[in-house]
Amino acid sequence: MKTKVIVETKKIETNYVFSENNQVYLKRKSNTNSTNSNSVCSEEWLPIAFCWKPELKSS
Repeated sequence: MKTKVIVETKKIETNYVFSENNQVYLKRKSNTNSTNSNSVCSEEWLPIAFCWKPELKSS
């Protein structure tokens, strides 16, 4: 007799980022449908406000 095991997992959502000249950019993907029903994937890099926060260590 075989036992079926179902494991629930959560998807880790990630974003691509890069920095240049002290500015951080976030990648946004967008799909655009063309006239012949083919999907065209484009990407756009958006500047975002970003500030590093120091990690507080407990003693």
